[in-house]
Amino acid sequence: MSDPPFLDLPTAHSVDSLPVRTTTAELLDLDKVAAHIAQAVERRRYQGASDPFTYLVEKHCLVAVGTTYYATLAGILCFGRSPQQTFPTALVDIGRYRGVEAVSYDVIHLEKGITGTIFDQLSRVEEYLWSTMNRGMTLDKQSFQRIEIPEYPQAVIRELCVNMLVHRDYLNFLTNARIQIFRNRIEWISPGGLPNGITIENLLQEQAARNPIILSILYEAGYVEAFGQGLDTVVAVLKKEEMLSPHFHDTGASFIVSVYGRDMTLIDGQPMGSLSDTQRLLLSFIRGQGEVTPRQLREIFPERSERSLQRDIRVLLDDGLLDQLGGSRNLVYRATNRGA
Repeated sequence: MSDPPFLDLPTAHSVDSLPVRTTTAELLDLDKVAAHIAQAVERRRYQGASDPFTYLVEKHCLVAVGTTYYATLAGILCFGRSPQQTFPTALVDIGRYRGVEAVSYDVIHLEKGITGTIFDQLSRVEEYLWSTMNRGMTLDKQSFQRIEIPEYPQAVIRELCVNMLVHRDYLNFLTNARIQIFRNRIEWISPGGLPNGITIENLLQEQAARNPIILSILYEAGYVEAFGQGLDTVVAVLKKEEMLSPHFHDTGASFIVSVYGRDMTLIDGQPMGSLSDTQRLLLSFIRGQGEVTPRQLREIFPERSERSLQRDIRVLLDDGLLDQLGGSRNLVYRATNRGA
């Protein structure tokens, strides 16, 4: 039987399933593998061997060449003890900018070289994006409960972070994966461009995973819901949320996905930029009811003093967001069509 090709030789095998010269099985953390197997079984996404070493071999995270086992790209990036010792550019950079261009004098936050496994990197970038995102508030029209409205849907954040890491070209040693956050959008930049046969025009219809082993491991871990449907999910969620469609750009060296955030100065079609949270909730409630009496407002916002409520109403009236109808005994407030 002939030996399998190493990573540095041309091959028909996927790059992430090839043994990496100079590596050993000891580079992989069997405790991480055991935890992954247990969680994948619990999610009903894996039914194979429970022994970590056997799993690694069957999953092409370890490949035998003669009597020696070598780690593969997928094994190192998913379960490695120090993945960047083998792949020094398997890193993620985060840049946050005050404006709409990536210029140095507009940098708010710069975090270069996020290390660890793909799981570690996903956890860090998702946590940063979600925790620093702008948020608005509105009221549920049925229950009158306060609802937080994020600038970007969480499903979109998850899918594009996964897409950036699972489909990047890890043999491109010139640059790291990058996330750039601007005032009006987020860009996910994946080194390597689109795979052969995939274009901007057909990427939602065709499927070509550059790293299918990594993709299958992320599926087992619950990060991927269905093979080949990540970008479809992004498009569908943004459409459902009535947000702008994502913009795809292939430079040849990188694949870039840009998503424009929800306009946080508008909630339910009304301008909200200078309003307090309570004023936003008041306006959402009134718009949902059509007409509201002062007594109804006091019942919905019992923690707010009457004087404070009157002050909030006065702000909405002065901004032209509310109309006041009737006299003192039959007074009602009605939302205007401004900004709708």
